Amino acid sequence: MDPHATDAHVESLSERIAALAAERQELRLAGASDEVLEANRAQLGMSQWALSHALIERHLPGFAAA
Repeated sequence: MDPHATDAHVESLSERIAALAAERQELRLAGASDEVLEANRAQLGMSQWALSHALIERHLPGFAAA
């Protein structure tokens, strides 16, 4: 992946994680159901996993694919 594309991807994922975390706080304050909170938690976890892999690719290109 192009280094500039990787940087943009990392930035995008970081922003998504921040938005999901803020949404989770709002959901908790609003008394959201367990199902809604679980859906948010799953999205947050998947985004964090994707960020981890994007950072590995940024700093150790090709390592994640090996």
